[in-house]
Amino acid sequence: MPVAVQEFAAMPVRLPTDGPVVGRVSRLVNRALGPRGVEVTPTEIELVGTPALVGTPALVGTPVPIGTPAPASTDPIRTEAVARTMFAGQAAPVIERHRHQTPEMVAALRRRYVEPVFGTVRVWDLIERLGACVDPTDERLYCASQLIHIRQLLDAMEADGAATPQMILVALIHDLGKLLLLTDEDPANIVCMNTAIGEHEDGIGLDNCLLQWNHDEFAYQRFRDLVPADVAWLIRYHSIDIPSMRRLMDASDLARTESLLEPFAHYDHGTKTPFHLPQTPLIRYRDVIEEAFPQPVPF
Repeated sequence: MPVAVQEFAAMPVRLPTDGPVVGRVSRLVNRALGPRGVEVTPTEIELVGTPALVGTPALVGTPVPIGTPAPASTDPIRTEAVARTMFAGQAAPVIERHRHQTPEMVAALRRRYVEPVFGTVRVWDLIERLGACVDPTDERLYCASQLIHIRQLLDAMEADGAATPQMILVALIHDLGKLLLLTDEDPANIVCMNTAIGEHEDGIGLDNCLLQWNHDEFAYQRFRDLVPADVAWLIRYHSIDIPSMRRLMDASDLARTESLLEPFAHYDHGTKTPFHLPQTPLIRYRDVIEEAFPQPVPF
């Protein structure tokens, strides 16, 4: 006599063994019990229950000892090491495409984004939309959103007493160019660190260099006339590779790098992690944004 693993004290309701419901149930049962060496066929499946429970599967056939734990539904599909390797593998070609931007590509991107992409919108609304943006190349954040990133950054600034109004403003808006990730633009033109394209004279100044194009330039073009000059400069150059670009900086760039870029980069790059849930409520900083941008901006 077959032994039912689970019953609901009712008359069995048998369906055709070649029906789609029974076939689907048998596949689910085999997936769950396969690790224990148990395998069933559709002929060993029956549906039992009261009219309210008809369709609830019960396995008949090989008995399972009482007390045998069910397979954990949280068993990982892949290990963390495998997931990290997969992420890196997907990031690599994006980084490579960014590295190979040409002057022609940069010129085309500048022309493409002369006009607003998202219309005329409130900056606070743009910040909240960062919750939908994930940098596909950032192996420190992994799948944490850009909104989580800026909140982590602000948490650390607050803890260190470094959350000045200027630094708060930069923290909130510096990555708004990554909203292009919500469009069909190639991520290679949105993320990654920037360096110079071609040869440039030492000390020529960053504004006179041709750099790779990414979210920095997009946001700079939107905010340069709306924020103080130091803030605009920091938005434009916060993703540069400082060591390789230092020789190209003029005196003004060097001073701003020391007083603005390096302190900001300490938090921008040093706080990223998929494991820290920020504690400071984002809403605390809304007044900073509303004061800086009282009207909607073309973005």
